[in-house]
Amino acid sequence: MQGIGWLCVYAGAMTSSRLKTYWILLAALSALACTPVSAEASEAEASDIQFVSTEHDFGAIMDVNRYDTAFLFTNAGNAPLVIEQVKAGCGCTTPALAKKVFAPGESSEIEVSFKPRGGGRQTKRITVFTNDPDEPTITLAIKADITPFVTATPRMVRFQNARTGSGQQAVVQLEAVDPDFSIRRAYVTGLAAKHFSAQVLPRPEGITTGPWNVLVSLSPQAPWGTQYATLNLDVLGKPTPDGEPVSHTAKVTVNAKVSGTLTANATMFQIGIVEPGETFSKTVVLRHTDGQPFTVLDAVVQKGTVDGMKVDFMPSPAGEDTWLLVLTGTPVRTEQSIRGEVDIATDVDGEERISLRIGGMARAGAGRRTSP
Repeated sequence: MQGIGWLCVYAGAMTSSRLKTYWILLAALSALACTPVSAEASEAEASDIQFVSTEHDFGAIMDVNRYDTAFLFTNAGNAPLVIEQVKAGCGCTTPALAKKVFAPGESSEIEVSFKPRGGGRQTKRITVFTNDPDEPTITLAIKADITPFVTATPRMVRFQNARTGSGQQAVVQLEAVDPDFSIRRAYVTGLAAKHFSAQVLPRPEGITTGPWNVLVSLSPQAPWGTQYATLNLDVLGKPTPDGEPVSHTAKVTVNAKVSGTLTANATMFQIGIVEPGETFSKTVVLRHTDGQPFTVLDAVVQKGTVDGMKVDFMPSPAGEDTWLLVLTGTPVRTEQSIRGEVDIATDVDGEERISLRIGGMARAGAGRRTSP
């Protein structure tokens, strides 16, 4: 108020022609000085998500059941909280949220359902995206020590050097916590399931408990390229000696790299993780196994998930028995999958049409995680 007092003295010394103007200014300053400023008005409005805990440990569990938990939270801010997305890191974890907008002071929970796979100590993460200005991204974690009810050896069947027209076979041995378990069914699923088959082999005579063997076969009709499938083994057994029998499906990944007169140095165009807006380039080398000259007539991208992906093809400087296939593209969105197939036309008898899959992901921040 010292400034207002000074203005009054100064106004008394002014001429009448300017006195009115200063009295108006004095009234405005007085009103401003007397107006209270609330604490709420001085504080910026914002949401503030607070979790009771961001981790949950299930402890020692077996992979025959589904396990549930919940992460409790409260909007401790003074503005509505918006949970924009809740994203699991893998398919074995399923988060659920009843709604997305929460008033100041309101509490709720994110429910998480976990179907364990594999064995050993595992940590699965769930990412929560919100409009909290101080913490827009929060990571929740579930942990467990998992004992698999069934163990397959090997865990993955690879037919690495298969030739067109020949086929291959491999044996998977299956053991379980219950030595008296049985295999009810063995079957193959996936994109290339028709190129594989599975057969449960009988136990040796006189053996009634213990492991089972499953014969996995790659068909001689399997086409050139990399083939992926899943071996499913439906078993029945007791998780504990005094428990009730349960049904459980063990899964084994099966793949085959099939080549013939032509072979490639890679099983697919493996792009990896790239930054949105940046152009990637991946080269696959196609070679004639007998060292004979051949020609790539055409190469096009089919079912591509990135607009504008293309393949350039050219003879290799290494010789007439080798061609280079260069795939390029520019993803524009984060979390955009980079998928598709490259169909290749050649003048090689029996391999006039061959294909290679494309695999990768565009993700913001990928450049910062890449070593120079």
